[in-house]
Amino acid sequence: MAKHRPLRKKKLEFYRKLLIERRRELLKQVLSQDEDLDEIRGNIAADPLDAAGNASSLELMTTLGSHERNELAEIDNALQKIENRTYGFCEESGEPIHPARLEAVPTARYTVQVQERLERAPQQFSRPRRRVLRQEDLPLSTDDDE
Repeated sequence: MAKHRPLRKKKLEFYRKLLIERRRELLKQVLSQDEDLDEIRGNIAADPLDAAGNASSLELMTTLGSHERNELAEIDNALQKIENRTYGFCEESGEPIHPARLEAVPTARYTVQVQERLERAPQQFSRPRRRVLRQEDLPLSTDDDE
């Protein structure tokens, strides 16, 4: 396998900013959902129909939050790879990931060919563990958030 050069610093900075912005958006969404979940959990419905609606809403929001936390783990993994200067290379083959793929999916870990092969055999597919949010992960509120 031929040695491939890491992405240039300017391109890495572009992807880093893209990932950080998406991370910030996801953290806001997760925090908002967590507040909504707390409110739903606090509602004790006397009506069985209301209780069923609350249970459905709770399940849906929990599932959505899980997807966002998984994406946060993927973003953290990509940011770590930028720090290590291994970003943009397939974790399986070591080949460079096409820039168009990285722009569409900045957390891409594999080339399209490897991704397709892994999706046909999902038991070989490993992802970073789901993230547990900590206080220091929370975005600081700024005036432009309003």
